[in-house]
Amino acid sequence: MASIPAQFADSDLNRQLVSARQLQSSQHFQSELYSGIDALDELFAAIKPGDLVEWGIPPGLNGRLIPLQFLKQKIPASVWIYHHHGLAVFAASWISHGVDLQRLFFACSANPVTELRPLFLEDTFKRIIIDSPKKFSAGDLAFVSRQARKQQQIIFLIRHYFLSPKQGNAYASLRINTWQEKQGRFSIQVIKGSQSRKVTIPETMLFSEKG
Repeated sequence: MASIPAQFADSDLNRQLVSARQLQSSQHFQSELYSGIDALDELFAAIKPGDLVEWGIPPGLNGRLIPLQFLKQKIPASVWIYHHHGLAVFAASWISHGVDLQRLFFACSANPVTELRPLFLEDTFKRIIIDSPKKFSAGDLAFVSRQARKQQQIIFLIRHYFLSPKQGNAYASLRINTWQEKQGRFSIQVIKGSQSRKVTIPETMLFSEKG
């Protein structure tokens, strides 16, 4: 197994920011989202720095494998903020999916805007994934959206339930549901975007050398 960078297990936010700043100054990365999967990249072609994407990903359906595809290809310093009832991140699993743990940081927080506010006040992390926060108000949503535009970041906000078109989100440029079907295919249903449609991706594309 590949060695685990020190920042992977570092729970101190200030030390993580220092490590990420050092990484940021020496790296070359794509400013746009890129997964290497044509159908997925076409769907996200309109997403630019400053945008927020809202994901509906219920637990147990492997839907997080879809946003994970955007963390493989020369990513900038990125942070995944998770809240999963005390569960820890299993590093070997991320490595097996091709994620570069030198560029991806982790933070555990049930209330990220309050507990990790310094993270949103600078442009160190160009990709911020907020995974199923316990506390995330309308004011929090407005704040992170405003900061994303100011700092030219792309925000992924993952909900632990399927999104409904009956309940909107004016701050999200794209709203989608993702899940794995019994046949092994992954489905992506666009709830809000340039066009409402469903995209299906074979499981093999997510584990291939290209993906």
